[in-house]
Amino acid sequence: MAKRPLTPDELQQHLEEQLQFLEASSAAFDAGFEGEAKRLAVTLRVLLHDTKNSHSLLGLVDKKDVRFFDTSFDFDPSNILSYGGLVFIAAGPPRTRYVAMLDDVPSHRFLDFDTWWNAPVFIDENRRSLTRRDLIRTAADQDGGAHVDPALDEVYADLARENSLGWYTFDSGQAQPMGGPERAAIRQIAHEVLKTLKPGYAKKPQHDASIIIGGFSLVAGPAPSMPSSQRPVRSGKIGRNQPCSCGSGRKYKRCCGAPL
Repeated sequence: MAKRPLTPDELQQHLEEQLQFLEASSAAFDAGFEGEAKRLAVTLRVLLHDTKNSHSLLGLVDKKDVRFFDTSFDFDPSNILSYGGLVFIAAGPPRTRYVAMLDDVPSHRFLDFDTWWNAPVFIDENRRSLTRRDLIRTAADQDGGAHVDPALDEVYADLARENSLGWYTFDSGQAQPMGGPERAAIRQIAHEVLKTLKPGYAKKPQHDASIIIGGFSLVAGPAPSMPSSQRPVRSGKIGRNQPCSCGSGRKYKRCCGAPL
């Protein structure tokens, strides 16, 4: 079938529509429908991902050479904890969970596209990493964004389904694995892209948490009245007199190991 090239005006219209999709899906995610992360991933793939057979929309409109807004934490190789460079842990109402902090991040910088796209943003307990590219492609191509694959990339599946970051909360005295880090990260990536492509774009998170842990080092200390059931804790055996792995600076027996 014969094809004709799209005009610059048509390409620009596509770009404006995709950015509108990104904002609409972001709003749905922020309203509580975290499954919208899959549609965010599809839009981000359209905008960003090039293959030998297809071209990213930003490449078609010659905008991949812009500097990309980066909100990730630097990875410290000496840190024995898992690493989540784009997500925070929020402990407080309504539940302890992974969140995207949007504009409420300690710092930001601008990177060239390849560095931004291919930098690790998760490193799990087994020191396996995932980049922005890995997250977006797997969510879009395998995990229900544009396609449901009968098998998932193992590192992504362990992150999304098997709690490979190793963080838990307690409910009625039972440890519950924390889920959804990949969804919060995709939401933060969408925010970074909107910050990159829409001058003046700004968005604050809509949660009210008592503990905020970012990059999995403590950013804001726990409130004295924080119930033990809401504190995020790490898997693995910790001595009672060792520093608590949540990063509070307290001994484990006086923090996450305190009686419920």
